[in-house]
Amino acid sequence: MSAVIVVGVVAQWRVSTRFDQMAMERSFENFQADVTAYIASYGSWNEAQQVERFGQFVRRRHMPTDTLSDEPFFAGPKSRIGPAGRRLTPPIPDEPEWAPPFLFILLDPQGKVLLGGGKYENGEFVPVSARLGASPVMLENQVLALAIPQGKPNLSAIDRNYLATIREALIYGFFIAGMLAIFLGFLLSKRLSSSLHELTMAIRAMNQGELRQKVTVHGKDETGILAEAFNRMSADLAHAYEELEESHRTISEQALLLKELSIRDELTQLYNRRYFNEQAIKLFAQMKRYNHSLSFMIGDIDHFKRINDRFSHATGDEVLKAVSGILKNSTRASDIVARYGGEEFVVIFPETPLMQAAAQCERLRKLIEGFPWSTIHPDLQVTMSMGLSDDLSLERFEHILAAADNNLYRAKADGRNRLCSAALEPECATL
Repeated sequence: MSAVIVVGVVAQWRVSTRFDQMAMERSFENFQADVTAYIASYGSWNEAQQVERFGQFVRRRHMPTDTLSDEPFFAGPKSRIGPAGRRLTPPIPDEPEWAPPFLFILLDPQGKVLLGGGKYENGEFVPVSARLGASPVMLENQVLALAIPQGKPNLSAIDRNYLATIREALIYGFFIAGMLAIFLGFLLSKRLSSSLHELTMAIRAMNQGELRQKVTVHGKDETGILAEAFNRMSADLAHAYEELEESHRTISEQALLLKELSIRDELTQLYNRRYFNEQAIKLFAQMKRYNHSLSFMIGDIDHFKRINDRFSHATGDEVLKAVSGILKNSTRASDIVARYGGEEFVVIFPETPLMQAAAQCERLRKLIEGFPWSTIHPDLQVTMSMGLSDDLSLERFEHILAAADNNLYRAKADGRNRLCSAALEPECATL
């Protein structure tokens, strides 16, 4: 709309300027013809001025011919002479005062004012600087006078109507161009707003976590380029996020694996001693605070050094794995089974009184003794001695574990392959 307004204003200004210029050129041609006719009619300007004023001559000259008498009043230099021998002023019909289409200042070739045009007095000399824009009035290649245009033209009714018609056409053109601009602006804005709305909805979806978005590309304009860039950005961002998620999953899995490796014994896959100690501290404090039962068992494979020496360390490793499998698979999920070191194993029985824990340990001892060890070596036989304790009156879990260890030494001293605890006094449980 701004462009339409600017074009309309400039067009009207150019039309008015050009029309005034054309009117001035046409007026100068007419003025030049009037001046040459005036001077030619009377011989010179001064002689013509004595007969009639230039304005009267021009009005009479341009007056319709049917308003004049059949016999010309003037016949060149010879004019009618009155009875007293004086030249008579030609009669002027009663017509409205005629205004020249353009006002000119008329000078003689030396710069003396012949017609002042309301700016100079007749006979006054005009400076050379003021004569720079003057146009010569010629007659048979002779400069009769100099004409300087003044002001704006007095347009005729025909000229005014013609100019009004042009301006009306410009107004209609301006109105049509404005309506067309509004219509095109509406279409373009609707298309632009549709594309921007689609982009906005896609961005909101991305903000809610749906990173992979794709908007429709309409053409190759700025919105189309923006849509293509958005689609590429969305795809790259979604791909990067998927890679990040995959990397995060890998890191999480590796972290869990590292955590498992840090708390697991590499050979037996049971919990290691460090993890056992951490859990024992927590369970001991918890069970003691709420006065719940908690039992500790520590076991040792009988004559394990002989197994390594007689059957090899590889066989000893297989024995450790088999014993670990029996302990892990024959206890509850809440029980904590760990390899304490070498051929020693420990088990924590939460919420378990001593007698119940003793029955569970006895079952474990029998499972180990009855395992088909011949599948590992035909001459192999393995048993385990165990010690059990549940004394929560002690200050630390290490004291309970030490009491269970004392019972383990008693079991070994009494012949091995047995379970000893305070509840089984005076004799330890045996097969």
